[in-house]
Amino acid sequence: MAKKTKYLNVREIQNAYEIVILSKQVHAEMEEELDSVMHMLFFQTRSHIQLDLSNLPYLPITLLTKLLNMARDLRLKKRVMVLNGLNRSSYHYLKRFGLVRLVFPSEAILRESHRDPRG
Repeated sequence: MAKKTKYLNVREIQNAYEIVILSKQVHAEMEEELDSVMHMLFFQTRSHIQLDLSNLPYLPITLLTKLLNMARDLRLKKRVMVLNGLNRSSYHYLKRFGLVRLVFPSEAILRESHRDPRG
């Protein structure tokens, strides 16, 4: 991928593109860059998308909604989005509304989300 990014690290992995968000917070420039990269990958490739959110301590509902819409669009094209590093509150939101299968969080994320908070 030739596009230079400021807030993201994008690389091709086996049958997918991995996007790592380098920013520690969500702001307009980062969201714009993420939108641009994800739409480019959607229209110019046939690959799955794996998104690493582990650097973000909080995922605003507006960004989560954008990711869910992209995941739905990918699903219609027989592709998937995998979310890694999803925070606990976002996972519980997805679980409550039955959206977990739409974004395929990895098994490690599922185990982390089900761990007893007391230890």
